[in-house]
Amino acid sequence: MKVVLVQPPCWVTETPPYNISLLKAVCQSHGFEVVCLDLNIKFYNALLGNNNGQLYNNPPDWINSEYVRKIIENYNYVVDKYTEYILGVSCRVVGFTVNAMNKIFAEELAKRIKYKDKDKIIIFGGPECFSPVERKSLLLGNNCVDAVCSFEGEKALPLLLTCINNNREICVPGIVYRNNDKIIDGGDVSCVDDLNSLPFADYSDFQMDSYTSKALPISTSRGCINKCLFCSEFRFWRKYRYRDAENIFEEIRCQKQRSPSISHFFFNDSLINGNIRNLDKLCQLIIDSHLDISWGGQAAIREEMTPDFIAKMKAAGFSHVSYGLESASPKMLKIMGKRFAPEVAERVIRSTKKMGIRTCVNIIVGFPGEEEEDILATAKFLRRNKEFIDEMLFHPLVINRGAYLDENRELFGIKLNREHNLYDWYSTKEDNSLAKRIDTIKFYKHFIGIEGKSFFRPAEYYLCIADSYYSKEDYLNAFKYYIRAKRYNTDKFREPFIAERLQKLQEQLKNL
Repeated sequence: MKVVLVQPPCWVTETPPYNISLLKAVCQSHGFEVVCLDLNIKFYNALLGNNNGQLYNNPPDWINSEYVRKIIENYNYVVDKYTEYILGVSCRVVGFTVNAMNKIFAEELAKRIKYKDKDKIIIFGGPECFSPVERKSLLLGNNCVDAVCSFEGEKALPLLLTCINNNREICVPGIVYRNNDKIIDGGDVSCVDDLNSLPFADYSDFQMDSYTSKALPISTSRGCINKCLFCSEFRFWRKYRYRDAENIFEEIRCQKQRSPSISHFFFNDSLINGNIRNLDKLCQLIIDSHLDISWGGQAAIREEMTPDFIAKMKAAGFSHVSYGLESASPKMLKIMGKRFAPEVAERVIRSTKKMGIRTCVNIIVGFPGEEEEDILATAKFLRRNKEFIDEMLFHPLVINRGAYLDENRELFGIKLNREHNLYDWYSTKEDNSLAKRIDTIKFYKHFIGIEGKSFFRPAEYYLCIADSYYSKEDYLNAFKYYIRAKRYNTDKFREPFIAERLQKLQEQLKNL
């Protein structure tokens, strides 16, 4: 039986998608023929050819259904082309990997496939399916989705495909499916405890020249050793698991043999240094083999990240890192659940940069309980260390599905203005709104003396605030911020949306 696995936009453009590449290898080991389609990179290159590749720099836009449908409408020929491609593969099953930013696009493509071939069985999996709330929404709200993989797919997907191939009734742990008008839950599925048992990802369906960097992703672990209140990683993955250094090294060597032009690997993990001893062993294996590679990824700030250990990582090809600093206020670090002191962070960041490793830090803006002195402490830390930081990323706090903050909103006084938009929330216990968080980012940039980066650019700042006021029927403030969004906007797909809102608001304001 043949299966197509699809990565819809919006996703990263630097590397092929790891998740469907791994699932391809897993399903093929069970005797199924699998074709992977990275529609994300196909769509990106189509937009790039029309001078619209910058759309991929605005992730918050992709959770806006009006915005995404406008993009699809303008590039309908691309969507139609790959809908026909999928239908032409003569597969029985089409699987989509779904996250918050590509869910709307995935749903639209699934509808088109079902419309043209109602016998196609469509399966959704991925992070957006881990939450029971989102799972239910996907199945109840879409007749085009037949089944949802509720957790890791390496066990559940081959069993599901076997049932489909043998025309047996579906009763698979980890699969929730539709049977006429009933939603049937196959029950829980256990974790893949031994990650070493999984085959190496198969990237044979992808053209490396299509991507914006010569790199391959590799996953060395799942989950996180930390339990930060804003993060859902440790909850979704249930427990921290890691591959042995020897197994990771063998995959790196194998992928190098398969793709000799590849010299860089991106470690696609929540943190690359969850097990320091295992990481040390991997570094030694790379050094001893004289393997000419570079690699990097996300890392936690830890006491064990000593200058000597960082030097060893550098000798093994470690070239870039993104640290989850989040704050430099001792109070806020404790509240968030971080397990390091600002002094340790300063030492680790400086040691990393001194070794010639590209160093990025992430800052969370607007965590409940954050006061002016906490913001100032973080701003002073960043200004003091800015020569040791290549990139600062400022993130207005997102209420991630499944995170402690999400499950305890009432405790923190968190209210969402729009249930589908996890950026747009306010607090009933303090002055904490999206507008306030965006003002804080501006303060950081001004105080530190940098341009800095965040998910939002000026047009997105003002559009989010305007949407928030609009949803609360505060039309005067909404009008003011839509005007600002229009002034800064450079995205032609956003123009009609802003113009339409302004016209409606002018009519509503006349009647006030």
